[in-house]
Amino acid sequence: MFLVYLWNYIRGYVIIVVTGKSIERFINICSRRQILLWDIERKDSESAVMKASLRGFRHMRPAARKSACRVRILKRCGLPFVFARLKKRRGFKIGFAIFLLLFLLSSSIIWDIEVTGCKPEVVPEIMSILENEKIKRGRFKMGLDPRKLAQEIVMQVDGVAWAGVEIKGVKLTVSIEDSVSVPKLIQNNQPYNIVAERDGLIIKMEVYAGNPLVKEGDTVRKGQLLVSGRLQNQRPDLGGDFNTKDVHALGKIIARTWYENSLPISMEYTQKVRTGKEHKTVYLRIFDEKIRLPGKKLTFEMYETATYDKILKGPFGIKLPIGVTIEKSFEIVEKKKGLTLEEAKSIAEETCRQQLSKRLPPDSRVVDEKVNFVESGNGQMYVQVVVECEEDIAGFEPVIE
Repeated sequence: MFLVYLWNYIRGYVIIVVTGKSIERFINICSRRQILLWDIERKDSESAVMKASLRGFRHMRPAARKSACRVRILKRCGLPFVFARLKKRRGFKIGFAIFLLLFLLSSSIIWDIEVTGCKPEVVPEIMSILENEKIKRGRFKMGLDPRKLAQEIVMQVDGVAWAGVEIKGVKLTVSIEDSVSVPKLIQNNQPYNIVAERDGLIIKMEVYAGNPLVKEGDTVRKGQLLVSGRLQNQRPDLGGDFNTKDVHALGKIIARTWYENSLPISMEYTQKVRTGKEHKTVYLRIFDEKIRLPGKKLTFEMYETATYDKILKGPFGIKLPIGVTIEKSFEIVEKKKGLTLEEAKSIAEETCRQQLSKRLPPDSRVVDEKVNFVESGNGQMYVQVVVECEEDIAGFEPVIE
């Protein structure tokens, strides 16, 4: 029923009043002539209200003449009459034309750029490539070649196996697939020895090729030969001589290693405190350009900054390319705070542990940790953190002829 009403509204129709003594005859004549009438409502014995299509209204004059009835229009309905009224309004025509132009213009511009599927540290490199190609928010979509752009990203950014660029509506999306790191190739046709990469106590050995020169429980130094790539076999059939063969030594040498770090303990702690004073800087942002609005200059010597973005949104939650960026700067001063001995030890221990963790190899496993507090001859106290790890200390060096 709704579709019928919608169709009639699109074509246009009129609400008419038919008056006379032969209204039934008028309706019958219209029916025989295929003139559509609906929503017929009798008002009294000589009048009735009904609806008729525009085509039917133009052809019902003979029916009204034969039935001796009069037809009068009460109301004109539908899109044809709406457009007819709007044609007389010049301002509406201009406004509609401007709206249509702005809509076509805005739909031809990239309003948002999104990079997905990659590590956060790779995003700046990809955005730099886009800037070099003069692609940023506010650029027209015409002339963009997504396939060529994806090839540039794969060729210029390390660690990217595949890149896809898609323009959907006013948004440009760059999808990234990180490549798997290439394992280190072992050239078995070249002779290599296994040497110790650092000092340690061997707790486990798995030798797959080569001649082991140390055993479990031995303490080794960095650079010491652990597994030789030169094999020597006695040949009784040659009178006790040795036959030598060079191979690529392979194996795992798991050792217990130790790492140490120490720091002096300070009884004072420098703390940054906000004074309560703040300064606000406002920027008008259009696409990726920021325009600073007039305001007082920042006079703080030391400060912390927090940034807030306010983005305007249009219909259906669409982000508009216009917004405001507010930078709040908070004045800070440095104050030295006295610490108790326990507080000073705790801060120094935590700092020492953080510094030491950065030095540990990524494949090492910490099995023990010791913390010592020692005092030097001049009365200065130090914290010493020693960690015990298990790791593979096998390294390779060519066999010397």
